[in-house]
Amino acid sequence: MDTVQKALRAVGEALGLHLDPESGKVLITGGMDVIGHRVAMQLINAGYPDLRVVSHNPDDLKDMDTMGAEVQDFSWEHEDTYAKALKDVKSVLLVIPYQKNWNTHFPAFLEACKKAKVKHIVKLSFYHSTIPGDAFQEIPLVKQHGEADEMLMKMVQHEGEINAMHYTILHATHFMSNPFIFQGEELRDTESLSTFYGASGNRGVNYVSPNDIAEAAVRVLLEPRAHYNKEYTLTGPGPVTDQQVADLLSKYLKKPVMYVDQPLHVFENGIKVSGDPNWMVEDLVALEKIKASGTEDNHAFVSGDFEKLCGHPPETYEGYLRMTNVMTPVETGAPSEIVKPLEGTITA
Repeated sequence: MDTVQKALRAVGEALGLHLDPESGKVLITGGMDVIGHRVAMQLINAGYPDLRVVSHNPDDLKDMDTMGAEVQDFSWEHEDTYAKALKDVKSVLLVIPYQKNWNTHFPAFLEACKKAKVKHIVKLSFYHSTIPGDAFQEIPLVKQHGEADEMLMKMVQHEGEINAMHYTILHATHFMSNPFIFQGEELRDTESLSTFYGASGNRGVNYVSPNDIAEAAVRVLLEPRAHYNKEYTLTGPGPVTDQQVADLLSKYLKKPVMYVDQPLHVFENGIKVSGDPNWMVEDLVALEKIKASGTEDNHAFVSGDFEKLCGHPPETYEGYLRMTNVMTPVETGAPSEIVKPLEGTITA
């Protein structure tokens, strides 16, 4: 048994997986994203021997560099960075940053993957983003992901066995980390009362833990053949109201956190005043509208895919807040210049 095979066997034992050598060199985009960071650290800590992690600001990843990962510059809007990032790569975890017009670069990225002979693309997407007429399609972000997912699937089907590229798409609901991503400064701004704003009508929302999404991603990356050309819907264990989220955040932050439910137009005006760009305002308002519709306020919304994939129930919101050791700087409030990850998908 050669050195690489021994390393892969050790990684499989560390992660409790039957490692497939077909995974090859793994590329993770969005190395400081709440999902990309978690997956990268799991692979690094398990000793995965061939990992490349990229970011628009590779200095943010210097700790990963010292721990054995290959760190490299990559900018979604700079298509000339694609070829270098994909050199010798067989598996890609595609975590797309939450930024304007990312989807216009998606065809170029897929072509670069094809040219580099990438074997497997694991793409993080949004819940039900490919279902025509689904209410979630009213969210611009979700629609963009749906179109990108379709493009990826069609490319794989068109190429067939010639280049043997495969995909796995992980559709996820709203991230449990969203309050920190979008309202983190407000939540930590004072030692006294903080306010958590929304327009969900206090209906139940299905939040999913980024820890669960990362666990699912690691599994499909390292046991690829079992998941080729499949889609999974990752949900949390059940509906949670934003008032309940505020109560949990109060315990976690050890300070009072009040949830303020606003009419949708008031919520929208508040985001505009904060200076967020129009495209982001449109996304966030549409996401709150979906929450208020009550679509997720039902245990039937839970897909069960995570438990089938990973063998245990999805993490609760309280469980997510206890896992501080795997949180990213954007979640803990540590200083960092991090691009906001996509909600629920990503987006949020």
